[in-house]
Amino acid sequence: MNKNMKKAVIDQIMLWIVLFTIFVGFLFFIIDYSNVMKVKDNTDAIADYIGRMVALNKNEADIIEGINKVKDDYFAPVDATNLLCNVNNSISNYQVIVNVKTTLANSFLPIVENNIHSKTVVFNENNEFEKECFLTLSFN
Repeated sequence: MNKNMKKAVIDQIMLWIVLFTIFVGFLFFIIDYSNVMKVKDNTDAIADYIGRMVALNKNEADIIEGINKVKDDYFAPVDATNLLCNVNNSISNYQVIVNVKTTLANSFLPIVENNIHSKTVVFNENNEFEKECFLTLSFN
């Protein structure tokens, strides 16, 4: 009867090790996924802000200052060389298109391709021509 109990104890220890490993893996998945969602949410907020300010024809220095207030601390400060806006005078669709890209180094989540892209299109209140802006964010 003792021999049978030894097998049961070993089986239970193995079961608890497997369950603990699954729990820890799931915990890391939740933490990494929440970090990705936080970066995506902040990138979306920055794209929305840029779109609105460009549509209102604000100057570049004010837009850069506002971006630095909207962005979270884990992003490096943005300066005038990071924001690039082009006006296409051949397209008159009253649009401001903003593309914000962030490269996220994440090896735990294979579903994330390490690029977070936020795109916003707003009505151009300044003129009829399409204006497209690009910003690439980097981490500290």
